[in-house]
Amino acid sequence: RLAPAKMPAVEVLDEHYFAITALVTVAFQVIGFVIAFACQFDKITDFSGATNFVLLAVLTLVLGGEFHPRQIIVTASLLLSRFWLGGFLLYRVTCLRGKDGRFDEMRSRCCAFFGFWVFQMLWVWLVSLPVVFVNSRPVQPPLEALDWVGVAVYGLGLIFEVGGDAQKLVFKQSPDSRGRHPSGGLYCCMRHPNYTGEMLLWWGTFIMAAPTFGADPVGWVSILSPVFTMLILLFLSGMPSAEGAAQTKYMKTPALADEYASYRDRTSPIVPVPPACYGALPRVVKQVFCCEFPMYELPADAVTDDSDAETSAAMRGHGGTPAHHSEGAAYQSEA
Repeated sequence: RLAPAKMPAVEVLDEHYFAITALVTVAFQVIGFVIAFACQFDKITDFSGATNFVLLAVLTLVLGGEFHPRQIIVTASLLLSRFWLGGFLLYRVTCLRGKDGRFDEMRSRCCAFFGFWVFQMLWVWLVSLPVVFVNSRPVQPPLEALDWVGVAVYGLGLIFEVGGDAQKLVFKQSPDSRGRHPSGGLYCCMRHPNYTGEMLLWWGTFIMAAPTFGADPVGWVSILSPVFTMLILLFLSGMPSAEGAAQTKYMKTPALADEYASYRDRTSPIVPVPPACYGALPRVVKQVFCCEFPMYELPADAVTDDSDAETSAAMRGHGGTPAHHSEGAAYQSEA
């Protein structure tokens, strides 16, 4: 019997497709910036990030021409998570918020606004590395247990991300939610389930890619994907911005402040822990094992009734540095 025909692999610039994907990403984001700046239109910023991921995954799968089950799985995993993220963020900024408040201070300033797009270029390219690498490999080892471990980690991350986003969206539609943070469901055991989900998604994808590293150790560079995601969310514009905005928003009155302080004390930031257990843990244990870092604490004098305080807290890290970040990586300010 004749073996099924395969598309011939196409090598463009380098055998791992790192260069071509970098060039495509820069070109795609520059086009997005030109449109957004010329029209003073910020509703496409994050959608362009999500679609850039999709473009790189499909492009490298087609260029590779192998369509091995592992390549299909990692590509489909990326498409599923980015279609959700891009669609959700587009719906939120278009139908619920009307604009993206992050850009109020920079939308008309070319260099400042372009800084966001440069960061988005870096985010998309680095985080896509496991999928790009797998799709570039003409020879794939058979699927093994490690692949399914990666699928399980990815699946758990998808549940946390989609579930967290959907639960908070539904919660905010309730009149009783005004001035309050969700505390049930996934939010019962962690304050930011979607951040947890985003990190698990990329660790799962990296684990799925790992069986290909034996034949080509260059693949280990793709660990930058989950590590970069964690750095963004834990230390740059994810948790610091979201925690600052949340404390500003949910602690405006003594009653709300007590309620939210109690919730924070018994609920882990990103590591799922039963509330009764987390509340009883010593502070040092929370900091070391549950990522309850001191940088997430907003100074008491920063909690104010100023209507601009929430935007300011979301836009800036606690050190006062502008947080030009990608919504897809850091979800703007969750609050």
